Amino acid sequence: MLNPWSLLAFQSIAHIGFLWLIITGSPREWLVVVIVYFFNGCIGMTATYHRLLSHRSWKAPKTIEYLGVLCATIGLTGSAISWVAIHRKHHRFTDNKEDPHSPHFKGFFYCQWLSMFEKVDVRYVPDLIRNHFYNFQHRHYLTINIAWALVVFLLDQRAIIYAWLAPACTLWNAGSFVVTFSHMFGSAPHHLKNHAKNSFILGYLVWGEGWHNNHHFSPKSSKFSEHWWQLDIGYWYIATVTFITGLNKRIINNFLYKP
Repeated sequence: MLNPWSLLAFQSIAHIGFLWLIITGSPREWLVVVIVYFFNGCIGMTATYHRLLSHRSWKAPKTIEYLGVLCATIGLTGSAISWVAIHRKHHRFTDNKEDPHSPHFKGFFYCQWLSMFEKVDVRYVPDLIRNHFYNFQHRHYLTINIAWALVVFLLDQRAIIYAWLAPACTLWNAGSFVVTFSHMFGSAPHHLKNHAKNSFILGYLVWGEGWHNNHHFSPKSSKFSEHWWQLDIGYWYIATVTFITGLNKRIINNFLYKP
């Protein structure tokens, strides 16, 4: 079972690894950090954990869904069951005392670095609880990460830092900044009963997640951007996957169709 203290320990090591890479990292290693951050952050966190599993705002073949979950897993932000349960509760009680990660009630420090201690209410994820894959990922979350660490370590001893720990540290802080800063600073084109804001900087750095006011205005939409200048790479990935999988279905159906 996923222990919050274990997750805190792993993330603490990830932060140390990130700092070590700042001192010793090469351009090639930082390029790998960015690439892995795309996989664990864009494909894993925003497209799969957030837009697909939390809000069911788009549909994907199970193969794509599970690969996205595995990408998110190595980001050290928690299992799908815990992440989605907390996020769905956040949308139900946004910015009031029941909100599991509101900086206005929980405080900035807790929301930024200690949210792994938030109690997981599985009543918010009956769809995931019934799925054996998600139960397996929840029970063996850290084991899967250790297996990934072993694989990259065998390829290159320093890869355990630049292909796992540093990208995981990046994802943790990037996702937490959306939770904290996007409920404190920014613009609010949509007048809501909460403090969700659009953040230009986070919109560009966190795969479109920074358009948070837009998201809270229309949480069932897989597209967070509303203007051409609002970069939303998470949605670009979703649109690409949707197009390719739809195209494949049409090709197969045309092949099988007999007049």
